[in-house]
Amino acid sequence: MESAPTTYPESTAQPTTAPAAVNVRPAAWASVQWQQYACELFTLTIPAGWQVEWQGDANQMEWMAHSPDHTVGVYNLDHCYAAKDANMKQALGFNYAMANGTVEEFFKTVYADSCEYFTVHNACVPPNKEQLQSIRPYTPIRDYQSLYATFKDDNVEGEGIYSAVVMDSQDVVFNGMNYGAWEVNCILTQFAPQGRLVDWAPVLSAIAKSFAYTDLYLQQWQANAQAATSTPSTVADPDPVMEAFEERSKSDTILQEKRSDMLEEYERVYDNETGNIYRAYNGFLDDIGDQSRYTPITDSQYADGYDGWIDK
Repeated sequence: MESAPTTYPESTAQPTTAPAAVNVRPAAWASVQWQQYACELFTLTIPAGWQVEWQGDANQMEWMAHSPDHTVGVYNLDHCYAAKDANMKQALGFNYAMANGTVEEFFKTVYADSCEYFTVHNACVPPNKEQLQSIRPYTPIRDYQSLYATFKDDNVEGEGIYSAVVMDSQDVVFNGMNYGAWEVNCILTQFAPQGRLVDWAPVLSAIAKSFAYTDLYLQQWQANAQAATSTPSTVADPDPVMEAFEERSKSDTILQEKRSDMLEEYERVYDNETGNIYRAYNGFLDDIGDQSRYTPITDSQYADGYDGWIDK
């Protein structure tokens, strides 16, 4: 008698693209919970837990949104003035003086006392210069720059983007003294700890773009301008000014990020399902074995920052 053929249950196992348990810890900049901030003169969207400081009115408005430890933030000042003659600074009631009236000179003057160093690495003229000039057609722009700089202050060794517009102006000489002043407009800065500006840039840009004046501010502005149709300019567009950061040497950024991973014992991986980049502990790819979800990143992706960590 023939024996019955041996039968085997059909396999129900499905190929897996990654192990079930991967301990992903999202970075703060990749897991922002947004909240609304409002005061009598403007509104802003900021990450939960951040703080907003401001002062001024429709004549001059200054504000800053920053993380609780003050290491990440965005700052805006619509305009200020600097004396052409340093000897006249106090007499004119200005905080700053500039000899040449350049954007780099302005920021180096502003941070001279608060920073151990403030080093400009590169600069560019943002592409919206003609648009800004059209707002004040009879007052030529002397200098418009977006600077990428590194610095060290009491809070952090950091990096940032610093943008401003310096308007041309005439000397006003009387009794041998120059009463002339530089007008500096559209002052916008974005800053983060060294190496992390690329990660925080989308968050800082979203904050700046969310800024909006209230009706009370607009009423004050119109009263000052004595023209019901007058409307103030909003915060300087963060996209053009970020070009200074993007123009940094990409190869330098890649080497810096690779060195950081090596010293801190990470390997950087790409999540093919989500498109996120993570700093994983050394040996992660060996530990998870044959799979297709996580792969090593390319050299160029080191300049894209990362979205979090994979821990053991």
